[in-house]
Amino acid sequence: MSESTGTTTSVLLPAARVGMYVLDADLREAARALKDDWRFARVTFEIHEGDVESAISAYQSTPSPELLLVETRTIEEGFAARLEVLAGNCSDHTSAIVVGPVNDVYLYRKLIGMGVSDYLVRPIRKDVLADVIAKGLIEKFGNSDSRLIAFIGSKGGTGTSTLAQATAWAVSGRLDQKTMILDAAGGSSYLSVAMGTDPVSTLADAARASGGADQDSFKRMIYSCSDKLSVLATGADGILNEAITSESYELVLSRLMVTYPVVIVDLSGASAPIKRMVMHKAHEVVIVTTPTLPALRSARSLLHEIKEVRGGSDKEIELVINKKDMAPNLEVAVADIATAIGRKPALSISFLPKIFAASEAHNRKLGDISGAEEIVTGLVQLARKVIQADEVVGPAERSDGNLLGGLLGKLKAK
Repeated sequence: MSESTGTTTSVLLPAARVGMYVLDADLREAARALKDDWRFARVTFEIHEGDVESAISAYQSTPSPELLLVETRTIEEGFAARLEVLAGNCSDHTSAIVVGPVNDVYLYRKLIGMGVSDYLVRPIRKDVLADVIAKGLIEKFGNSDSRLIAFIGSKGGTGTSTLAQATAWAVSGRLDQKTMILDAAGGSSYLSVAMGTDPVSTLADAARASGGADQDSFKRMIYSCSDKLSVLATGADGILNEAITSESYELVLSRLMVTYPVVIVDLSGASAPIKRMVMHKAHEVVIVTTPTLPALRSARSLLHEIKEVRGGSDKEIELVINKKDMAPNLEVAVADIATAIGRKPALSISFLPKIFAASEAHNRKLGDISGAEEIVTGLVQLARKVIQADEVVGPAERSDGNLLGGLLGKLKAK
């Protein structure tokens, strides 16, 4: 029996259909209000006045949605039998939520044991309804418990890729988190080489494999850098080839987030549509800039655009100043940056060419280079804000790619 936990996802939810057969007028209004919530922008709500009988009738001839919410005024012995009939009319991959009149832990356990995803008790607040639907969709599409961290530069040459790679090593090593790093740079990607391997696939290949049933093909595109860190070894694309669509790239992210609790994306070479899509999904966005006036102006504009993409929210957006003191007389003082941009930098990194050049030239982790400890510690603290390392548990790998067996696949097997 769910209650709001205050931890509703603050990312754009995946495209899905949610069917609702609701008797209570207030519950229907709460459901309609979710259409105005930016997180549900890609969710299609099909809201009907009715109950389990209405749903049975509807799905005799209409394909069932990914998530189905059914309200009942009474929970009698025959209700379970009617759920079985409903299950027979629905896809095996449809998940179900039941809304009922009584707060009964034994009833809750019975329904969950039957394959129902959740049980709610009237009256239901809007925030509770949002939490439960968001949770159901995220679990179904493979993002449960995973955290997506996006690195984006205010312009070229800010060192975004280097910091993204250093963060991936630090999160996997120091926070002991199973981590995946990837980029969207296509043929211009050097991520695979930087992580100790060669490109073995293209982004288009990765997208096709992530959307298919052949898991072995997708796994062959992944290189293990250590026990906890992996890289999606793309980059075999032609340098002049057009990048894949944002929808295709989202398939790749969703597939990876089934298995990896932490996914880090370097957006340095990404197209604008892919950047916008990742901004929607990311649990934390790290803007990397240098302290020069042109870079800071771009960072300010980028910050405002990201806020708009994220529904006006500037939470979980961090600003990192890199290459400080590279040209002291031509830079904006760190103390003045917060006033100019409207955000205090979360981290300021000095220009240390010997450290970063040594890391790149010798293919060594930044944390293994003398003098880099303060930098790595700062990056760890940025990631820790959203990872909560003592709590995150990696989603188990599943052969069918689904987190829930669905409405009532268990009922069908009875």
